[in-house]
Amino acid sequence: MKYLKIIITLLFLFVAGVFLHSPEIYMQSFFDGLTVWAHNVLPALFPFAVLSALAVKFFPKPRFSLCKKLFGVTADDLYIVSLLCGYPIGAKCIAESSCERDTATLLCSFCSSASPVFLIATVGTKLLQSASATAVVVFAHLASTLLNGLLYRKKQQTQLFLHDCFNWKDVGDSVTSAVFSVLSVGGLVALFFMLGDIVESFLPQQFSHSVVVGFALGLLEMTNGVIAVCNCSDTFTATVLCSFLLSFGGICVFAQSITFLAKKQVKPLAYLKMKLTQASIATIISFVLAKLLLR
Repeated sequence: MKYLKIIITLLFLFVAGVFLHSPEIYMQSFFDGLTVWAHNVLPALFPFAVLSALAVKFFPKPRFSLCKKLFGVTADDLYIVSLLCGYPIGAKCIAESSCERDTATLLCSFCSSASPVFLIATVGTKLLQSASATAVVVFAHLASTLLNGLLYRKKQQTQLFLHDCFNWKDVGDSVTSAVFSVLSVGGLVALFFMLGDIVESFLPQQFSHSVVVGFALGLLEMTNGVIAVCNCSDTFTATVLCSFLLSFGGICVFAQSITFLAKKQVKPLAYLKMKLTQASIATIISFVLAKLLLR
């Protein structure tokens, strides 16, 4: 912990020094990050952030729980909401559930995914511009959540409680909560977008627009990396690399999720391990399907 504090302090001083050296450049970079968030993330996140908070109150308790059979925990409503709403709504719902730390950690293995609206409308339609590539990315991403949950399945079975009695005050509370959640996401996206530009500014210019650098930026901030990878590589390569980045989420999504999961005392390293295995599964699936469908 002591060394971590030292590293974080040094990173802060470095970033602050670079920012103060060229404030106009990096103020614009931060604004560009907000623009990327506003155009690509906000439309796919905000409506679902509001609806998800209400959905868990209306979602009927199933007589047959698929999640109980698959993962050993009755969390069908949470799983569906996380699939539909994307990062970091799954983590937010986990934090608001009745589960303990061990169950919350298990839920992280399959209740953590990108929004299908973002996958299809932004990544598929705008960036990959291929119906086959979009299908590969979406299928690999959704399958990775399922298989990752099975990988970390526990034998004991747990019942979650997400169903509270609904009242009209919940509508206002849901909107307020969604606003704060989406704004926190936007701030982190813009911050990590700026950090990516800082890192890129220290690289030789001939490497700054390579697929390797684009992928590295994606490990820092997913949206920026996906855009970079799609702009500087062929469809096959972009499909496979995007599958990894979308399932991993990047350090930015990691920070967003841990902000919520800290309430359940989920260990960051345990969550990171689960995201890496999920991303690896998605990459293998997309590579095989891309070989069959794109070449």
